[in-house]
Amino acid sequence: MKNELQMFRYVRPHWRSLGITLITMLTVIGLEVLRPWPMKILVDVILGSQPLPDKLVGTLAVLPWSSGVKGLLFWVCVSTVLIFLIGTLMSITGNFVTVGLGQRITYSLGADLFLHLQRLSLMFHNRRPVGDTISRVTGDVYCLQIKVTSVLLPLLKSFVTLFALFFIMWHLQPVMTLLSLGVVPFLLLSIHIFGKPMKDRSRERRDLEGRMMSLVQQTLSAIPAVQAFSREELEHERFRKYADETVIAYQRSTLAGMWFKLTVGLVTALGTAAIMWMGARYALDGSMTVGTILVFLSYLASLYEPLNAISYSASTWQGASANTDRVLEILNIPQEVQDLPEATDVRIRGSVRYDRVTFGYEPGKEVLHEVSFETRPGEVTAIVGPTGSGKTTLVNLLVRFFDPWSGSVTVDDHDIRHIRIHSLRQQMAMVLQDPFIFPLTVAENIAYGRPEASLDEIRAAAEAANADEFIRRLPDGYHTVIGERGATLSGGEKQRLSIARAFLMNAPVLILDEPTSALDAGTEFLLLNSLKRLMKDRTTFIIAHRLSTIRNADRILVVKDGEIVEQGTHEDLITQGQLYASLYHQQIEIVQHGPSPEHDVCGTGIIGQYPRSTSGAGETL
Repeated sequence: MKNELQMFRYVRPHWRSLGITLITMLTVIGLEVLRPWPMKILVDVILGSQPLPDKLVGTLAVLPWSSGVKGLLFWVCVSTVLIFLIGTLMSITGNFVTVGLGQRITYSLGADLFLHLQRLSLMFHNRRPVGDTISRVTGDVYCLQIKVTSVLLPLLKSFVTLFALFFIMWHLQPVMTLLSLGVVPFLLLSIHIFGKPMKDRSRERRDLEGRMMSLVQQTLSAIPAVQAFSREELEHERFRKYADETVIAYQRSTLAGMWFKLTVGLVTALGTAAIMWMGARYALDGSMTVGTILVFLSYLASLYEPLNAISYSASTWQGASANTDRVLEILNIPQEVQDLPEATDVRIRGSVRYDRVTFGYEPGKEVLHEVSFETRPGEVTAIVGPTGSGKTTLVNLLVRFFDPWSGSVTVDDHDIRHIRIHSLRQQMAMVLQDPFIFPLTVAENIAYGRPEASLDEIRAAAEAANADEFIRRLPDGYHTVIGERGATLSGGEKQRLSIARAFLMNAPVLILDEPTSALDAGTEFLLLNSLKRLMKDRTTFIIAHRLSTIRNADRILVVKDGEIVEQGTHEDLITQGQLYASLYHQQIEIVQHGPSPEHDVCGTGIIGQYPRSTSGAGETL
């Protein structure tokens, strides 16, 4: 409950809108109180024989065309229209402001949730379905709008209306007023009985909707594989299965709400019937006029309306609370990697040292075990090893995607945990196997790490990456919008944009995570010159299987089972004749004669990953 109340801080900046809403609300309530009185004057004074109340005699005296019965009838009709017109205009104004208020707080909450998600670790995102996360950001964040505009403001209006109506009804007929409030305990009992089931049903429905969205996102992301294996019908059946479950959840949620509404409606109907019976008795006894009874019954309907609104608000609140729980589940997840209070901005030169670093993704399961090595500024360090040995994890620690369990990673003798994350990552450029091209223009993709860069700087980076030529052939050149995930570009073109992005950042530390492993040998050869220019005078880490990208490295680290089992230059490791040399000789044989099952040493799983080639670009490691 405390966390839910903290969410209302999003309302505070919009106090002006809230104030306008409250003013219009009070005006509408006042007009609602006045609405039955023209009818009372019509029935009791104009059509009946009752005298005009003394308070109205003086008011009518100053109004034009007010003399006689016809004049009184004229102003009764005019007042009815004015009450409606002013009340409607106030309602329109209040609704307009309230909608804006609700949308602003919704998008403020959604923006903070979106930012928090971006700051959570890769482990979080790897374990959670993307579709469900999207559902929380785009759907569940409306919970706060619902609570403010559909629950709290209507509740406030209902309580003020109840107080005003009770005051007037008490002066009209105290006994009938007390009887009309006899329904309140039964309404409270209904809220108590149906509240939790309605929340549980709403939460179940939202979770199932999140699963459906995850299925759609996963299937569309893998559409080439779905079509290649003809699995369209299978995915369709999975969707239908989730859809059927969601329909049932909707029905259960709706049924719980309808039972609640039935109970509330029955209670208020019984209360209305009791008041009608008593009012008729008073009219027959002559203790109340017909006009007074009409006013009382009108107020009774107005009284039960806020009572029903209060009851239904409980239902709405429970449904919104289910969404709130889903939002808070994310917001309450602490950032595993964040700036320490003493963290500062540091200008990096590129000296990197790992000192007895141990790390894992799950407690008790180490991926890296007491890894230690050191590089000097401008050196090229290659990292090789079997799949799953911890190569990518090793460099991910350098950019603080994770923090080590023990040991330290330092840059220029600064523990990277004492460097502000933004400062650290702005000085490290990454070229990955998947270049992550966004559905933006070519220029915006290249400038993703430096959005303030000029077009001339972007062109220079593209030229350095051998990308300028193919970019100029695009329909709108650098202003061409690229398809989702770079679908309109070839693998080599996407990778050259990624290299241009790294050139533009001009960072002192460069990380190449298998940047050419998904490319054919010919395309890889075209990219090598770009990579060599990019690596010049930068501290570079290369994760690669292909020998063409690592054999000239200043240092090669051989990682196996989370430990560095060998390190040295290519020549040193060949001379030592251990794991690296064994893999090297086996893969040279593969290049010359093709792979065979016995070549896969120690289950490395890297044999046969790359095409045969008679050029150096096709050698693998």
